[in-house]
Amino acid sequence: MKNHATHLTFEDTLVNTNIMLLMMGIPPCEEPYPVGVLAAVWRNAGFIASFLLLSYTTIGELIYLVRMFERDVNFLEVTFQAPCIGYCIIGVLKMIILAGRRNTIAELVALFRAKWNQAIVDDEHWKLCDDIMRPAIRVTSVTALANVVMGISFTMLPIAEMIYHHYYTGIWNRQLAFNIWWPFDVLAGAKYFWFVYPLYVVIGFTGIIIHMAFDCLFCILAAHLCMHFRILEHNLVHAVEESEEQQEPVDGSSMTRLQDAVVNHQDLIGCSVFMQNVFGNTLFVNFFGSSIIICIQMFMITTVSGYMLVKFVLFMLCFLIELLMLCAYGEDIVESSGALINAAYGCQWYEQSKPFHRTVLQIIHRSQQPVLLTAWKIWPIQMSTFSR
Repeated sequence: MKNHATHLTFEDTLVNTNIMLLMMGIPPCEEPYPVGVLAAVWRNAGFIASFLLLSYTTIGELIYLVRMFERDVNFLEVTFQAPCIGYCIIGVLKMIILAGRRNTIAELVALFRAKWNQAIVDDEHWKLCDDIMRPAIRVTSVTALANVVMGISFTMLPIAEMIYHHYYTGIWNRQLAFNIWWPFDVLAGAKYFWFVYPLYVVIGFTGIIIHMAFDCLFCILAAHLCMHFRILEHNLVHAVEESEEQQEPVDGSSMTRLQDAVVNHQDLIGCSVFMQNVFGNTLFVNFFGSSIIICIQMFMITTVSGYMLVKFVLFMLCFLIELLMLCAYGEDIVESSGALINAAYGCQWYEQSKPFHRTVLQIIHRSQQPVLLTAWKIWPIQMSTFSR
């Protein structure tokens, strides 16, 4: 067997996700709450600060929207404010899920750790692990980085517009990336403006990171589930092996391997139900809100030009990339779980006993309904949903 030092460890698969969680003050995803209220508050002080900041942003945007209707307001102003509110609401909900289900998420991650140590036993398993998990780490990392860059660009674009406007007119026309109600007039003077603007950058970064941390956690765990289905597929194909001495099928050991595969299959289905319970409701809000926001952004793109067009394109790309990543890994789960049908049928069952035949039929029958995660049992998380 190859040296395991060249292979991934379980911790390697979660390191980037944990870094994003730590940026929000959230402990690593496998760490449950400490015992005691004071200990839990102290350990999550950074998270509480981030949550309060994003919550105030959401409330401030709602108040600003209400006050917009107290004066003459055009439709474009409203359609600009609505996506920002939706983005923050989804972010706050994701933070609530990460906080409220911390122990459940830690239990789920620990379950995948146990499966990792149990399932990967030979070089073929390690190859399957590397082939699935390394691309997953790269995809989630690059996607998170791209969203952070686009989010920071979105908040910094008004500075570029102000410099451009001052260069040609000699007048500083103060602008903000998005609108929040404040108890003072932010645009009244430079001291207020340059005090608040850095906070806008922090808010934008916080919103992007919390979205990406939640989504990357889902995608990495989905990749783990896909990896275990692929290992199970490999084990089913090799469930029947010939004795080197007798060159005959050894039914007893084959039956044992097949029974182990059945138990493993049931465990993986249980893991998928666990993931559904943790992520399903939030993904529904994510899909529902993102669909509305994308429609609004597409409308806005047709009505604006210049730097405003760049802002709306960046904002829409963040949602599209996020949904694409979620649906792609949901599709991988469907494909990897459905592949067990061919693996079970091709395991040379015809040379085995009748109990072996019945067990293979059970696997095939169950695999005809591939594992499919859904957003609140309404939207299947797969590529067909993204294309629609």
